[in-house]
Amino acid sequence: MIINNFDATSSLLGYIYQIRYGLLLSLKKMREVDDPDDYFVSIETIDDIAFEKSGTPEELLQTKYHSNPGNITDKSPDIWKTIRVWIEAYKNKHLDFGKASLFLVTTEQIVADTLADFLSNSKDRDIGKAHKLMCTIVEDNPSQKNKHAFKLFSSLSETEQKNLCEAIFVLDKSETLVEIEKHLENNLRGYANSAQLKTFLNRLEGKWFSIAISALETGDGRVNLGQVVNIIDDLREQFLSINLPDDYSTAEVDVASLIQQSHNFIEQMKMFGAGERLIKKAVLDFFRASEQKSRWASDGLLNPGELVNYLRKLKEEWEFNIGLVETEITIEDEISKKKLALEVFKKCQNEGTIPIRPHFSESYLARGSYHHLADELVIGWHPDFEQLLATKSKSEVA
Repeated sequence: MIINNFDATSSLLGYIYQIRYGLLLSLKKMREVDDPDDYFVSIETIDDIAFEKSGTPEELLQTKYHSNPGNITDKSPDIWKTIRVWIEAYKNKHLDFGKASLFLVTTEQIVADTLADFLSNSKDRDIGKAHKLMCTIVEDNPSQKNKHAFKLFSSLSETEQKNLCEAIFVLDKSETLVEIEKHLENNLRGYANSAQLKTFLNRLEGKWFSIAISALETGDGRVNLGQVVNIIDDLREQFLSINLPDDYSTAEVDVASLIQQSHNFIEQMKMFGAGERLIKKAVLDFFRASEQKSRWASDGLLNPGELVNYLRKLKEEWEFNIGLVETEITIEDEISKKKLALEVFKKCQNEGTIPIRPHFSESYLARGSYHHLADELVIGWHPDFEQLLATKSKSEVA
């Protein structure tokens, strides 16, 4: 067996756990506070996770994730590294022991009559015993791993040490990465129906990870809880029966490579003289619509037959628009045929963008779906599109 001393899996899981746990705590905090706009949740600033009100830290949390949890001991680096972080924050004037609650959240288990037990949130919590035991550990334990933490603890006055102990709460047997998902779903009940909670959560987590990473990149690390509320409210609107979530309105694709592929809908646009700019937009709409419909289907968000019925409506709209244009343009030659094709295309791509549901207003879906139908030769813009494409196909084979 090869042991990789540089395996980053554990650290990666720890970071994922930290951000995911931050979302869970944020969902709970939103329900507890009077005004979420007054609160910020921060990741990797003065602590793993912290909640601030008006710039003042009120809750600091250190998360310790273990894939194979055991017992948390008196000499555990999880405890003493965390204490070191908190004391450093205190000495740097970022933290007031008397105004903040300090939580060590671990997947490991507390053992009776230990430091973690005395600092727990259970009936066994005893600050006096915890302080006495910490002093004994610092005096009697020559551990090199905890040396810096012991030195910092000893540098505090007795009053400061006791204030620190008063602020600390050790929470054991915390949810695993898998278990957090179920807790997140439970906290989202009411925002979407039970069958769609997992899908709702997937989208929320995607947005949460995005804003959390963005906050880290800017160096601030803070996210306003009001922003989280707005994201959830927006998602809730998208999951109503009269709407659908929009996942691809800003998605990008290598348009140039798709244009080079043989697509009927592109050839159909070339028949009426579409330029490069219009074709690029059509390719983007085609890609976005295809991906969006595929995701809705895989997530189980579409009703039985809904997509088939939607495409049928678009085909009928195309037929209606052809009828209108035929009353305006007399087909006499190739020029008039191209003019008719352009007019039908314009009507379908503008006023013909029927929404799949009343409140889904993103036009790329209808426009891209018209291109989908054109690609399958169900519809066409030029009156002779089938004959022209058949001729082109034969010439390519020859």
